[in-house]
Amino acid sequence: MIATAGLLYLSLFALAASMDRHRRALAGPWHRAAVAPLLAPAGWCLLVASLLSILPDWKGGVGLVSWIGLLPLIGGGVLLCLSYRPGWLGIGAGVALALVGMGLLTGA
Repeated sequence: MIATAGLLYLSLFALAASMDRHRRALAGPWHRAAVAPLLAPAGWCLLVASLLSILPDWKGGVGLVSWIGLLPLIGGGVLLCLSYRPGWLGIGAGVALALVGMGLLTGA
């Protein structure tokens, strides 16, 4: 579940950074012309990866319900940071990468 939360955050962050209105608020390397078209496909792939990461551990149905419950929780956090503190999203991306690494190492 830890890796899933990190992947969900990274996917929603990439999808938000792929949009013009949010890209202006977020400072970072996604402003480059080579990176910007890759953000939306990467976000969708990370979203699918987050779903696939939770299903084997939770035997299908419970995993799907847990993922659907986790999605608005993390989406709300991304939304609040986009509205009030866009600079915190970059810090959150680093924390999400650490969560994915911890989740993969511990199997959680």
